[in-house]
Amino acid sequence: MGYYQYQARNERGETQRGVMEAVSEMEAARKIKAGRLFPVAIKAVKSRKPRRVPQECIIRFFYDLSDLLLAGLPVDRALALISNNQTHRVFQQVVTNLLEEVHGGSDLSGALSHYRDVFGDLADHMVRAGEASGTLGPILKRLAQYLEQRQEFRRTLISSMIYPCILFAVSMVSMVVLLVYVIPKFAQIFQDLHQKVPYLTQCLLQTGMVIRDYGWAFPLVLGVLFWGGRFLYARPQVRERVDSVVIRLPLLRFLVIHSELTRFCRTLGTMLLAGVPLLRALSLGEDLIVNAALKRAIAPLHREIKVGHSVSNYFRSQPIFPSRIGTMLRIAEERGNLGEGLLNLGDYFEKELQRSLQRIMALFEPAVIVGTGLIIAVMVLSMFTAIFGINDIKF
Repeated sequence: MGYYQYQARNERGETQRGVMEAVSEMEAARKIKAGRLFPVAIKAVKSRKPRRVPQECIIRFFYDLSDLLLAGLPVDRALALISNNQTHRVFQQVVTNLLEEVHGGSDLSGALSHYRDVFGDLADHMVRAGEASGTLGPILKRLAQYLEQRQEFRRTLISSMIYPCILFAVSMVSMVVLLVYVIPKFAQIFQDLHQKVPYLTQCLLQTGMVIRDYGWAFPLVLGVLFWGGRFLYARPQVRERVDSVVIRLPLLRFLVIHSELTRFCRTLGTMLLAGVPLLRALSLGEDLIVNAALKRAIAPLHREIKVGHSVSNYFRSQPIFPSRIGTMLRIAEERGNLGEGLLNLGDYFEKELQRSLQRIMALFEPAVIVGTGLIIAVMVLSMFTAIFGINDIKF
C-alpha cells in the first residue's frame, strides 16, 4: 500500500485534488472512478502523516457495524449507512474507502488490513476469523467490547494520576512563589539596615536567586533529559537493561507485570473466542508486550505450543509470572475454554492493578501534602526568624 496524490474532475468539470491510499496507480484510478470522478493526474507520494482518529469513533463503528449485520444488512449497505452518519471527517473518509474496496470485490478483513494505522493489527485477524466461521456480527461486537475495555483501563490509569499531579504542581508553584518573591522582601529589610541575614533565610534566599536567574534553564534541562532518555531507551541494548532493572524492583515489578498481563490475556482470550488460531493469536499478543524482559520471557511460549506443550505448563514453569496464571489456565484447559479463562485472568489482573494504584495514590496524596507542608513550614520559620531578628538590631 502506498499514497497517491490525484487530480480529477467531476461531472460538472470541476477540479478536485486529494491524497488516497492504494496498492498501485491502477487501483487509485479505479477508486477515483468509483467515486464518479474522472482522473486527470495521479502521482505517488512517499509518505503521509498518520491518520488520527478518536478511539470512540472506532468503537462506535464496530458496534454499529455489528448491529447492522445482525439485523440482516449486507456489509456494503451497512458501511454506506455508517459512512453517512459519521461526523469525523478523517474517519468518514476511511469508512468510504472501506466501502469502495468492498464494492471492488475485497472482503472486509482485507479492506481493514489496509488501515492498520486506524484500526490496529487485531481487527482484520478477528474479522477474517468471523468471515470464515460465518459469525461476523458477534465477532465485531466482541471486538468493540475489547477495545472499550482497553480504553476504560487506560482512562482509569490516567485518571488515578490526575489529582496527585495537580497537587504536586500547585505545591511546586507555591514554593517557587515563596522563594522568588516573598522571602527576598524580608531579606531586603536586613540589607537596608546593613545587618546580617539569618542563616536559614540566607539559604532560602540563595535558592530563590538561583531559581530567578536560571529558572529558564530548568525546563530546557528537563526536556534534554526526557528526549535524551527516550532516544537511549529506543536502543535495544539500553531498553533491555532498563526493563530488566524495572522488573526486579518490588513495587514496579507488580505494576508492570499486572499491566502487561492485563493486555496480553485480554487480547489472547478475545482472539481465541473469535476463532483465531492459537499460534497466530500468540504472535499478536506478544507484539502488545512493551517490557522487553517480559517479552523475552513470553517469546518461547510459541515454540512450546508447537511441540505440544500446554500454555498453563509453560506459565507454571516461569517464576517471573504470578502463580495464579498457571493454575487458572490449567483449569480452563481442562474445561476446554481457554479463551474464557484468559479473559477472566485479564479482568483479575486489572482489578488487582486498580486496587494497588488506589492504595498507592491514597498514600501518595498525603505524602505530597506532608512533604510540601514541611518545606513551606521551613520557609515560614525562616521568615519568622528574620522578623524576630529585627528586634536585635542595634540602631
